[in-house]
Order: sequence, then structure tokens, then C-alpha cells
Amino acid sequence: MKPVRPVSSPEDALAQRIVWWSMLLIAMPLALFAWWTYLQFPSRLAQLERVGQVEVWHEALGQPVFAQDTLREIVRTPPDWTQARWQPATLPYVKELGAAVDLPPDAPKYRVWLRIPVPPHEDGRGRLGLLGVRVMGGPWAVWADGQLQQANLSDWRIQWNVPLRTAVPLGARELLLAVPYADPQGFAVGSLYLGPMDVVDTAWRERNLLHFDMPRMMAFVAVLMMILSFHLAWARPREPYFKLLGFNGLAWSISCLQYFFDATGQDQLAVWFGSLVDSSITWTVVMACIFAFEIEGIRVPRLRSGLVIYATLSTVLTLPLWDWQKNALIAMNYFNVLAFIVGLVTLGLHVWRRPRREGVALFMALSTLLALGVHTLENLTSQKNPDGFFSFPMGTLVLYLVFMYVMSRRAIGALDAAERHEHELRQRLHEQEQHLAEQHARLQQLEVQRHLTTQHESIMQDLHDRLGSNLTSALLQARTGALTPTDTLLLLQDLADELRHMSKSTAADRRGLNEVLAELRQRVQHRLGHGGIQLVWDVDPALPAVAGRETSQHLRALLSEAIANVIKHAQATQIRLEAREEDGAVVIAVTDNGRGFDPVSAEFGRGLPGMRQRAETLGALLEIESDAQKGCRWVLRLPLSEATKAEPTRTT
Repeated sequence: MKPVRPVSSPEDALAQRIVWWSMLLIAMPLALFAWWTYLQFPSRLAQLERVGQVEVWHEALGQPVFAQDTLREIVRTPPDWTQARWQPATLPYVKELGAAVDLPPDAPKYRVWLRIPVPPHEDGRGRLGLLGVRVMGGPWAVWADGQLQQANLSDWRIQWNVPLRTAVPLGARELLLAVPYADPQGFAVGSLYLGPMDVVDTAWRERNLLHFDMPRMMAFVAVLMMILSFHLAWARPREPYFKLLGFNGLAWSISCLQYFFDATGQDQLAVWFGSLVDSSITWTVVMACIFAFEIEGIRVPRLRSGLVIYATLSTVLTLPLWDWQKNALIAMNYFNVLAFIVGLVTLGLHVWRRPRREGVALFMALSTLLALGVHTLENLTSQKNPDGFFSFPMGTLVLYLVFMYVMSRRAIGALDAAERHEHELRQRLHEQEQHLAEQHARLQQLEVQRHLTTQHESIMQDLHDRLGSNLTSALLQARTGALTPTDTLLLLQDLADELRHMSKSTAADRRGLNEVLAELRQRVQHRLGHGGIQLVWDVDPALPAVAGRETSQHLRALLSEAIANVIKHAQATQIRLEAREEDGAVVIAVTDNGRGFDPVSAEFGRGLPGMRQRAETLGALLEIESDAQKGCRWVLRLPLSEATKAEPTRTT
């Protein structure tokens, strides 16, 4: 058996440790240096002048329906400046969103105005720009000295993701920022900054990284997690947590669509799109909990069913079909937090009772996800702190990293189990090889013993059929006094030749049948003559050759025994030996004119059973025809296929 190369050796393990430590010693200093370098560059936001105090005025708009055409008209229409009532305010300036508020189409509408003084322009500073951290509520518009400068009617529904940025006209003395809003829904205006336009552009990109780019990157992470999970679910259909994580990634991907698409200009589609995004958050929470239960083997079917029913009802009840005319986004998210806490407590109790690394990692990841969700809900969804950023999408990265950790742990565990199993199999294989070697040795001993037994039986049969017949003939002749010293010498010579012939061992002895019979005739003719028995020879001179030593030996011994029986028992005066080919067989007949015997009632010693056994070995048919006082006829039918068939080579 070919030796199996070990999975790992001490030298391989040492080499791997050296590689990992080398990478760690190189990567850690590089990472620290990169972080230190990043910290040396101050934020561009710090180089801008923060607008601390502004003046505000809430312009009543009546009860118009906020549709795209209506908003376009509102944004472009200047107010009646004689009705303005300015009041001082500090940024950020917000009106919080309630947990559940009535929002009928004819709800009171307002437009909040913020008056921002522009510092005197200094030569060499270039053109000034205005940067707003976040504006929430409606499409904003920037006015300079009473003239509209810029508005974001094209993407205002996702403006809370993109910071405000606009250039200040040269010579402008004040800027006005206007934001229309529905009174029950409120609004939020974050901090504002003034400074050179190039610095504003750089600061906007830095801020946009947190507001917009990071959530977009998390969307790609969610898609990657979804694709990988569904691929593993397809490859391993019996492990349901891959499907659960795939659906979790799908829900994350749907919730992140708000960072890519804007339904501005399609009011009905925007309502359905918002409902889809809000419901995906609920399914994200539910799938995260059920995924953790499945990984840890927590059997809580009622809780699982309850979470799925809650997510389904929440999705159905918040569909725009019902036209509730309410904004209950915060209330729905509070229910999500409650469901998340229930799942997290269940997971925590299980981890407390049966602590495992995977369980602890999942508990910490879901706790982090819950904290990020509460932070986003309390600061941005409620419009309390527009200067913050949406941290909840970062939970995708946390969940993905924990998923990779859990899967790697499981993969390592599976590899360790496979190596242990392989070691056990090798050990069992070695034991089986030893056992088979012992059995093979015993079988060889048994084969040797069987071969020796077979040789012993063959020798005994040959001694009886060949030497025994000659000795019997000699004994009968000696009793009758028919042996002269010369005859005795010839008889002893025949016995010596017979014994020498028996001792020959030629494996490939293919001889003609006529040659075998002629040799037999030469050996028995002298004995028959001393016994007063005439030999009549009627043999076809064109008989085929016989295959192998054993076939010749069995044939010679069988005919010798037949002739010896005639000499011993028949009291015959003539023996006739016939041999010819008939119907695909060689037919050999030995006929005497002796007293014969009854084949049914006669008692046979070793001779006749031995003859039948030899005939069976040759594949031949032995027939005996005899009647009392009518002689006996021995007929052997040997098929040519058996007579010429090659014998197998024996190995010892």
C-alpha cells in the first residue's frame, strides 16, 4: 500500500508560525503608522467658520398637499417679506418627530427660514461657500440677498443623507435657507459652516464619506454576504442558517437601497419605496435573531414563530394600501427594538449557561447592532441630532465579520474533526492490515497443509494403482511358480521404472495419447505374458495428444488399475484394449473373457472408487459392463475438450 503523506508535519507548522509572526510584525507597525498619519491631518471642517447664531422665521403656507409640482412652486416663490417675524436661534435647529403622529394630506404646512449673515469678503480668500451638515424635512433652497441661488428639488427625499453645499455669490451680505415642512412631521437643520469654496468642497467630501459613502459600502457588504450565504445554502441545503443569513443579507440590501435611489418626482412610488425600506429593517432584526438561534442550536419554536408573525404583521399593516395618514416610523422602530431585546435576552441566557466563542461573538455583534440601531433612532430618525450620522448601516459590517468568524471556526472545527477521523481511519487500517497479514499467514499454512494432504492422497492412490497392481501381478506369478530369476529381475526393473516415473515432476508434459498407451503396453505386456493372459491391442494410431502431466498420469493409473483388476480377479485368458475417437471424445475400452462379477452386489476396495475419482477429475465417464461368467468391459469416455485442456500452473 502506498504510504499517505501526513497532512502537516512539525516543520510545516513551524514554517507557518514564522510566516504569520512575520506578517504580524510587519502589518502592525504599518497599520499604526497609517493611523498616526491620518490623525496628523486635521479635519477640513475645523478650518471653516461655524455659524452659531441665526435668525429664524416660520412662514405659514396654509394646507397645500406636498406633491412634486406644489413643492416646486413653493421653493421658487419668494415670501412676503413684510410678514417676516425673525427670532434668534442656535444651530442645530430642529422640531422633533413624534413616535406616531397624524399626517393627513391637509395638515398645516410651513416654511422655516434661517437668516445667515455673511462676513465681509477678504481679498485673497477666493469665493465663499456654505456647508450644511444635514437638512431634514423637505427640499431646501438657498437665497442670497433675496434671490434664489440653489435648490435640491431633484433628490430632496434623500437629502438627509447628502450634506448641503452651495457657493456664496460675490458681494452677498446675507444668505437665507428655506425648508418647507408639514407641521406634524417637523424638520431638522444641522450645523452650518462658511469658508473658502475649496475648503468647503473638501469638508463636504469628508462629511459625505460618513453620511453617504460608508452606508453605500455597507450595502455592497450586504450584497456580498447575501450572495455568499445563498451559495453556501445551495451547496449545503441541510444547514438552514445559511438560508437565514442569506435572507438577512437580502433585507440589509433592500434597506440600503435608500442610499442609491431617489423616487423624487414620483410621489406614489416614493411612498411604496419608503414602506419597503422601513419593513426591511424589521426583517433584518428578526432574521438576525433567528440566525443566532440556529447557530447556537436554541430550540424556541414559539419565539421564532412569534418573531416571524410580528415581522409579517408589521409589513402588512404599514403598507400604503391602508392609507392610515399617520407617521409611525419611530413607534415601529421601538417595537423592533423591543423584539430585538427579547431575542438578545434569549441568546444571552443561552450563552450564559453554555458559553462558546461563537455564541459570545454573536451576542456581542447583536448587542452592537442594537446599540447602533438605538443610536440612529434616538438621534436621526427622531430628528434630535442632525449633526450625527447613521450608524445602523455599520451593523452590516459587524454582522458580516462575525459571520466570517463563526464560519471560519466551524470550518476549522470540521477540518480538525476530519483530521481526527483520518487518524482513526489510518489506525484502523493499520490494524486491519495486521489482521489481514495474520489471516494471510494462516491461509498460507492451511494451503500448504491442504496441498500436502492432496499430495499424500495422490501418492497413496498412485502407489495403489501402479505399484500395487505390479506387485499384485508379481505375487500371483510367484505363487504359481511361474517366475524365473530372469523374470524376477525384469519385474523388479519394472517396479523401479514405475517408481522413478512417479517421482518425475514435469509441469509442461504434453504427450500424444498413443505414446501414453504404448508406454502402458510396454509395462504390462510382460506381466500379462507371465500370467498366461493374451493382450489384444486395437488402438487407433492417430489419437490426439493429452494436455499435461496430471492428465497422462491419471489416465495411465486408471488403465493400470483396470488391467490389474483383471489379473487379480478375473481369471481371464485374454484382455482386449481398444482406443479410438468417437463423437468428440476418446473412447478407451478394456475387455476380458474372465468370470466377470455383478457390479451391484460386488464389494469394492480402494481400487474402483479411486478409478471413479480419477475419471471425475479428468471430466470423463467410466462405465463397467459385466455379468457372471461372461467377462467384464471397462469403458472410459474422455471428451477431447477435457483431454486437450491446459492445466493451471501450481505455485507454492
